[in-house]
Parts: sequence; C-alpha cells; structure tokens
Amino acid sequence: MGIIQETEEKLAALKLRLPELEGKANKNERTKVNKDIYNLENAEAYLAALKERLNESRAEAAKSEDAAHEAKLRREEEERKMREADAVRRAEEKAKIGPAQPEDDGEVHMEISIPKLKKACDETVKPVVGDKVGITYVGKFADGTKHEGIDYSGKEFDNSMRKQGKGPAVQTPLTFKLGDGRAIRGWEEALKTMALGEEIEVTIRPKWAYRKGGLQDDNGKWIVPPNASLVFQMRLVQVREQTVPP
Repeated sequence: MGIIQETEEKLAALKLRLPELEGKANKNERTKVNKDIYNLENAEAYLAALKERLNESRAEAAKSEDAAHEAKLRREEEERKMREADAVRRAEEKAKIGPAQPEDDGEVHMEISIPKLKKACDETVKPVVGDKVGITYVGKFADGTKHEGIDYSGKEFDNSMRKQGKGPAVQTPLTFKLGDGRAIRGWEEALKTMALGEEIEVTIRPKWAYRKGGLQDDNGKWIVPPNASLVFQMRLVQVREQTVPP
C-alpha cells in the first residue's frame, strides 16, 4: 500500500470520529483527533508523495498533448499528400482528355469570323506542322455558354498578358511547336491558315476545344466548363525564328 493511500485511509477514519466527539465531555479527545489529522495532512512523506503524483499527472498530460499534436501533424501531412495525389490524378485525367486529341469526324468545328484584321502581315511566312509558333491572344466564352446555372457568355477566361516581375503586365507570346499536342485542335487548325503578323477572331466549338470534359484548375474549379464554345482574338507573332512585335 502506498503512503498516499495509507495516509488518506487514516485521515478518513479520524474524520469519521469527529461528529461523535462533539460536546465538552469529549473536548480533549476531539483536540487529539484534530491534531492527528493535522500531523497526517502535513507529514513530509505524504506531501512529497502528493507532489510527485501531481508532477506525474502533469507529465502524463504533457505526453498526451504531445501525442495529440503529433497525431494532428500526421493527419495534416496525410491530407496534404492526398491533395497532391488528387491534383496529380486530375492532371492525368486532364491529359487523357487533353486539348490535342483531334476529332476527325470530317466536319469543321470553327469559324473565322474576321478573316484578317488590317495589321501588317507577311503572306510569304506561314507555319506548317513542326514549326515553332508564337501567338498573343484573348479568350472569351461564346454567347449562350452556361453550366450548372452559371452564365459564362462573353466572359474572358484567359489572355497572353503576363506580369514581368514588379512591372506592369505586357503581351507575352505563348510559344509551342505546331502539332505537338499543346494546343486545342481549333488553334492548330486556325494557325495553319494564318501568316506572320496576321490577327484573326475565331469561334471554336467544343469538339475542337475542350469537349465534354472541360478544363479545371487544381482545386476543381472550372476554367472552361464542359461543352463550351470559345472565341479567340489571336495574332501570330512568330513563325520559326521570324517574329513581329507582340
């Protein structure tokens, strides 16, 4: 039996006697019992044992807090890994339905509504598959584009304006190799009709854009909703190593 239990049992027994010792006749006995209670409660060994038990309780509480904190960190790390894995999965799914997959159904799924704006262009320099090209562009949703109750009609979703450090945004051409699968089918087909420096407006229907899969960011938010028709103003500013100012 430990000293704490032994002392507390003695104290309990003494305190049970006190109600029986009321009155003058039992004064001396009551005084002795109170003195015994005081001595027991203030005994060095008992107080030291109580202090040790308190320290152990605090240590155990701290240990429990540390364990809870470590468990929280593990959960957060697992959640982070799950988010990263989910982002990779979405990227892989996006790649599977990516923009470069052609829809060869024999139909043309775009309209060049402004064949040529009056900008200087070089008709002798036109890109072919395999050429490096650079374009500046503004992309908007065609009228009537709706998804899940949201009307996207006429809203801009992308452009080639980019920040340069702390300076203002400037036209920054997007460059890629024609036919390498980085662009949607509508861009590929439109670029084949263009000359260096030429600017067009083209409406691209879903089959030559992002089709029924649409395009989402890493958080699952729609950049381009499913079955959206897109309208681009685009200018060809580079063909191979030849360029014009953006």
